[in-house]
Amino acid sequence: MKEGDVLSRCYVVRLYGLPWLAWFAPALFVSCISYTAAFFPLLCSAVWAAICTALLSLLPQAAARLLGTLANLLVICYALIQAGYFCIFQRFLWLRDVAYLRDGAEFANSVFSYLSVGFLAGAAGLLALSLLACRLRPRTQPNRLRFVLACFGALTAAALLSFCAPDNTRYDALGVCKATGLYQTAAYDISEHFMQPALCQTDAEQARAQVSAYLNTYGSSGAANSMTGKLRGKNVILVLIESADDWTITQDSAPTITRLMQEGIQFTNFYTPLYGSARTFNSEFAMNTGIFSPTDGTLVTSYQTNDFSESLPNQFRTSGYTANAFHYNSPSFYSRGVMDPAMGYEQYISYMDYTNNSFSSELYEDCFVLTNPALQNKLLPTDRPFFNFVISRNAHMPYGNGDSVGTYALQKYPQYANCDSCSEVPYYYAKIRLLDDFFAQLLQELEQRNLLQNTVIIGVTDHYAYTMNDQQRVRELSHVPVDLLVERTPCFIWSADMQPMTVSKLCNTADLAPTLLNLFGMDCAGYLGHDIFDETYAGYAIFSDGSWITSDAVYQNGAIAYTFPNHTITQTEIAAMNTRTSRYLAANNQILSSDYYCR
Repeated sequence: MKEGDVLSRCYVVRLYGLPWLAWFAPALFVSCISYTAAFFPLLCSAVWAAICTALLSLLPQAAARLLGTLANLLVICYALIQAGYFCIFQRFLWLRDVAYLRDGAEFANSVFSYLSVGFLAGAAGLLALSLLACRLRPRTQPNRLRFVLACFGALTAAALLSFCAPDNTRYDALGVCKATGLYQTAAYDISEHFMQPALCQTDAEQARAQVSAYLNTYGSSGAANSMTGKLRGKNVILVLIESADDWTITQDSAPTITRLMQEGIQFTNFYTPLYGSARTFNSEFAMNTGIFSPTDGTLVTSYQTNDFSESLPNQFRTSGYTANAFHYNSPSFYSRGVMDPAMGYEQYISYMDYTNNSFSSELYEDCFVLTNPALQNKLLPTDRPFFNFVISRNAHMPYGNGDSVGTYALQKYPQYANCDSCSEVPYYYAKIRLLDDFFAQLLQELEQRNLLQNTVIIGVTDHYAYTMNDQQRVRELSHVPVDLLVERTPCFIWSADMQPMTVSKLCNTADLAPTLLNLFGMDCAGYLGHDIFDETYAGYAIFSDGSWITSDAVYQNGAIAYTFPNHTITQTEIAAMNTRTSRYLAANNQILSSDYYCR
């Protein structure tokens, strides 16, 4: 081979080969980490890599090095965030969801426990490849033919890729990536969630009309039934039970919660689907409003000026109740200081305002709201009926000796040490026991204030144990035949004079608001969710990626993943449920974007 040929080929490799590989490698890395490697999405990513390579080849060496390296590092950061988020949550983010990462900063020291050596090695390899492509980029001379071909190729490829926009997966970033690859996911995200204009009045009216059509066909009817008004006039303590998976609530680990479930209404098929990216706040929002977080890349906080008159706190306040929200963390966390009043609460009350040290061990226990006299008086007033919302934190991740709350819990309850082959489970059970202490003390304080007979306690979990590193162990403890069924979580309603009841109907977080309103004799019509006691409601759980669970089957990844014993489902029924799912997801977003409940 002649020396000129070798030099020419080296020039081509340095100008096109290495840069293309540096652009393609982040997409390949993400697809390997998230198990989304497939021909078409990788082809899309390869074309995007070619576009970037071709455009940069038109620039002088210095400009190409600077702009190319900066842009490539930005892509690498995007890829690492998506891949890292998948390692922890088995999901992808929309770009606007990155704002929620700020709220998870206090748990940043736990992130590396979820990342494998292969992940870290891959990240280092991406950075090294990017720097190598920059360092070896050759000088270029103006070339009109290369310019024309590069522009033509870029425009043609972009036009072709515009036809790859997802359909049934458009509400789920991971689903979009599975269909079209990393670059097209980012392009779709920017196009749909940053470049679309706000709804004009005509569009908003059309969206409201579509929501009304959906609710008239599928929504809560508000019809009276045998449970209507059963709890009318009673006080309410609504508790978000942080991270309490169904297998974590046992007679040994949570004796008080177990008792309340056995004595009250226990929902044994209650599911907490994730919409958006913040699992806990998604559940808070859904249980209070009957609406899930938006799935179109918009943050819930974007709708803080919406009319949430249909929410639980607003409905109870209209009936003469006082309503406040309580939690240990600051008002800025998940923007609760803004969103809780927006949902109808008079005030978001942070425990940090009632101690001189926000890192004090007294805040390790949810019982602080009951042991602090000032907080207790706000939580359990005796001069007027109340609807108060307590957001617990005791069972929150992480589950290991690096966590101060976990260490405190296991020292207080050492009987859980070595209770399981998984090292995380002992910490989990000890934390659940701390949470159970809150319910035990709540019952005591209610009795001392002569409020026990007239107060309803509602416990709802925000999500299953998805933050445990050992997800295989979670599935073993949950005894589920398919993965989607791990989303089942505890939910109960307790009142001292209530007859025990077990409700096996399949239901979800959005059903809680209309169910409670019916129990308290208030109007529950016009909600996305349903009154669980409505005999015409068959029960289902719909997930943001288009999956669903009914009493007959589990539908996931475009097919029936599991059929329950002694049940069957026809293709007609599958098609009908898919139609409902598509309209449900659209209606959920349209309720928020059109401010549907604005009077």
